[in-house]
Amino acid sequence: MARLRITVLDHPATLAGHMAAWNDLATAALEPNVFYEPWMMLPAIDSFGGGEKLRHVLVYADQENAPPLLCGLFPLERVARYNGLPFSHVKLWQHKHCFLGTPLVRATHARACLDAFFDWLEADAHGASAIKWGAVAADGPFWRVLAEALAESGRPSFVPYRFERAVMRRRAGGEAFLGEALSRKSAKELQRLERRLAESGTLQYAELQDAAEAEQWIADFIELEARGWKGRNASALGSSDAGRVFFTRATRAAARCGRLMMLGLRLAGKWIALKCNFLSGEGSFAFKIAYDEDYARFSPGTLLELENIHRFHARPGLRWMDSCAEPDHFMVNRLWVDRRGLADLVTTTGRAAGDLVVWSLPLLHWMSRTLRRAPSAAAFRS
Repeated sequence: MARLRITVLDHPATLAGHMAAWNDLATAALEPNVFYEPWMMLPAIDSFGGGEKLRHVLVYADQENAPPLLCGLFPLERVARYNGLPFSHVKLWQHKHCFLGTPLVRATHARACLDAFFDWLEADAHGASAIKWGAVAADGPFWRVLAEALAESGRPSFVPYRFERAVMRRRAGGEAFLGEALSRKSAKELQRLERRLAESGTLQYAELQDAAEAEQWIADFIELEARGWKGRNASALGSSDAGRVFFTRATRAAARCGRLMMLGLRLAGKWIALKCNFLSGEGSFAFKIAYDEDYARFSPGTLLELENIHRFHARPGLRWMDSCAEPDHFMVNRLWVDRRGLADLVTTTGRAAGDLVVWSLPLLHWMSRTLRRAPSAAAFRS
């Protein structure tokens, strides 16, 4: 195995000199993650990373008669508190539109890369005593390699949170998938809603085919989402300049490199539902969906999701799609029968202080849950 070395970048602008290596790493990663690919992460850093002290740790393997090989990239943020406690640590940076925290590590060098990264964490003069891995895929090869590295090094770790969310895995076709997901009664009801909707005008499903048309699709998505409940709650992408700029730049870049999949449902020439997916190798990520609430009684978002299932199965290179949804998302859980496991993990970096804190975390979490369940003093007085 080639010698591995660490390069630490303290300013996002310096990432530009590593773009070719970063793109190559993304295509050869043990597990894909569009949220940590350059076309997605760089717009996110510009929009959401200004207030954080970010460090990007790059793990390179030196090769004879060949350029160095980027084997891992870890975007780190220094955090002063953990669940309200004064416990300084680092974590993999995630902004509010980042739904997966699995870092990019090269499949052929995964274990050596993690060992080098942990060695650096322990030796770094400005380092922390622990690291939090948030929303990491907990049922795939990265988790297995990480668990192996921790076990063999003897570093304590703690999983404060595990959850599952919907994922779509390929079946023989869209009809076969929906036959497994929906009862006959549910399927007939959705067909009835589609027929009723078509009584109001021409109903048309569409997919972005030409990257040159992406700009209008992107603008239409932002506008449609902002007219719904997310707009009223100021949580839509278009509710802030940062969100709008991030989404526009990321989707533009995805369109240019063939990684953007956008679907829509038109009624009489007007969008009543739009969906944005991102592609990564044999995988894909369902990023956002929006619908016109004036037609909510016809479930346009669900109808578009049915079309998404068919279009997913029409792409032979795709094996799975991550819903990126909340664990209790009703619509997605109803239609997507498979699940993927994710977890938050806190590990020591090898320093004694971190060992002590990580060992104490199970007790601290138990105490926190107990206090939240305990009746208040007012309840005893009533």
